[in-house]
Amino acid sequence: MKKTSAVILISLFVVSLFYLPTNHAQDSNGQDEDLSEGVKIRIKIDQALMKHEPENRPFEYVNAVEGVIFSPDGKTLASTSDRSPIYIWDATTGEYIQTLRMHTAEIVNLYREKMITRSTHTVIKDKPYGSNLAFSPDGKKIANGSKDKTVRVWDTTTGTPIYFRGHIDYVSTVTFSADGTTLASGSVDKTIRLWDISSGKQKKMIKGHTDHVSSLTFSPDGNTLVSGSGDGSIRIWNVSTGNHEKTFIGHNGVIYRLLFNSNGTMLASIGIDGTVRVWDINTGDQKHILSGRIGTTWDVSFISSGRILACDSDHFTIRLWDVVTGQQVHTFMQKGFSIYSMAFSPDGLTLATGNIDREVVLWDLTPIINTKL
Repeated sequence: MKKTSAVILISLFVVSLFYLPTNHAQDSNGQDEDLSEGVKIRIKIDQALMKHEPENRPFEYVNAVEGVIFSPDGKTLASTSDRSPIYIWDATTGEYIQTLRMHTAEIVNLYREKMITRSTHTVIKDKPYGSNLAFSPDGKKIANGSKDKTVRVWDTTTGTPIYFRGHIDYVSTVTFSADGTTLASGSVDKTIRLWDISSGKQKKMIKGHTDHVSSLTFSPDGNTLVSGSGDGSIRIWNVSTGNHEKTFIGHNGVIYRLLFNSNGTMLASIGIDGTVRVWDINTGDQKHILSGRIGTTWDVSFISSGRILACDSDHFTIRLWDVVTGQQVHTFMQKGFSIYSMAFSPDGLTLATGNIDREVVLWDLTPIINTKL
């Protein structure tokens, strides 16, 4: 009798493993599937391309999703992979919109380098860290840098690019000014270049970093440009004159993400050292520091409540943090495949993650923000 009871209990336990709490929903291709807790949609890139571009799919290689970014209005999402085009998606439905191809060399991506670095514990110089995909403020253009030393600015309506040439090494980061008239690019050549969007002409070249320029962001008023570098420094520049105004020191190594709050008084930075730092832009004081594990994937968002939300991932686990308190507020589990990239939506209510199985997953953060922040 005891033996029979034990067998029944073991059987029930095994069966229960197949019925862990999940959301039953549809993926972006209209197929029913069970989704992890918090997931509202899963974009399966291979399936979407077979459906919408079957004539091109056999010739395109989609690697792990190494970059994801939302448009400023949060309605559109762009994803990129090493050696593949840029794919554009509807961020509400997950539906495929278009492909931006014509690359002559691969986009320089942060996340592939990060995985190599994590494995070998060395920084590989031929693939610099950088935030290398950017939407214009109106969402009608997308810029990216490439290993062929060019910057491309794509018209999302026609799918055609304009080439900006001037850098003499890989272009590792790009960003638009708030009014959309200027594009800034940073490179392994250690320079920052400002471009006129309408003419494609270079307006200014800025020098000062001693290693590659890995991240850039404009202040909301457009008067200030901030750069991060492999030299570990954050530098503040006057856009009109190109003059260097301040340097913030704190990170140990590459800074790969920079973000202003809405009124331009605070700056968030993320480094390969596993820290998120929030700076007073006027004084240079560090207001908050959140430390994680070296090599994990991070993103940060200033949300409307005035709180600062950060997220990190180590393979299958996604952790949400309140940067001000330093407290972890929630954990999600990614089913099946390691996470390579992530990005918050502009309002901070949605998180997009890209994984090794060529998927983009959208997570609903609204319940956590409403109850825990």
